[in-house]
Amino acid sequence: MQLKGLTKKLIAAFILCLALSSCSSSEDSNSQTSSFSDQPSASIGTNGQLISIQSDNVCAAGYDEASMVMTVQFDNGALYEYYGVPADLWTSFINAQPHPWSQVGYPRLVQGGIPYKRIG
Repeated sequence: MQLKGLTKKLIAAFILCLALSSCSSSEDSNSQTSSFSDQPSASIGTNGQLISIQSDNVCAAGYDEASMVMTVQFDNGALYEYYGVPADLWTSFINAQPHPWSQVGYPRLVQGGIPYKRIG
């Protein structure tokens, strides 16, 4: 008789644990969803890291959104930093492949008067 009572208690405890865990996971997923939506949108750029670019004369480029610095490495090895570059210019540059320099880089960086420095 004692074993039957213990079995019932174990089954009741198991069901209670299942019920609590499903409530908890549902609450967790809701809090994860709300915390995800509270986070800022994905950052733009590469955090300054150079990535390969499909282009006739640019081999790599990078952009740091926080400092607004865009780095461009040309096929001849020259490396330039451009300062105060808006994020939309970086996005346009990436989207202009395979001609990012002629379609965006030169007209908007050089002719646009964006300050720059050769760093390599």
